[in-house]
Amino acid sequence: MGTLVVGYDGTDGSRAALRAAVSLGGELGDGVVVVFAYHVGRLGGEVSDYATALREHAHGVLEEARSVAGDAIEVVELEEYPAQALIAVAEERDARMIVVGSHGEAPLKSVLVGSTPTKLLHLSERPVLVVRGPD
Repeated sequence: MGTLVVGYDGTDGSRAALRAAVSLGGELGDGVVVVFAYHVGRLGGEVSDYATALREHAHGVLEEARSVAGDAIEVVELEEYPAQALIAVAEERDARMIVVGSHGEAPLKSVLVGSTPTKLLHLSERPVLVVRGPD
């Protein structure tokens, strides 16, 4: 049995990615690991409050993922840049692929801002499935 690693942040694109991963995982007999990753910058005086708020948000988002996909998924929360976290979990689990959502950013903006799907396509040695969310 293999594993599919899904980036999930509660957006419509990530919901589409989660549904696609659960469906594909069912067809392949693979488990699904849902990852919520966030990075807390270490500058500024309110970092602790910000980190606490992000952890609380992560718990809520991962509970939402469970409500969307059921108990068949495993959830992981990491304090790390999202693309690096997804790659690390995929390596650790020897994942078949990484699945992420996209909301249809313009290609130039995606390259300049550095969207997670774009970073994964450039950095991951594993296959990456980008699922387009609703417009």
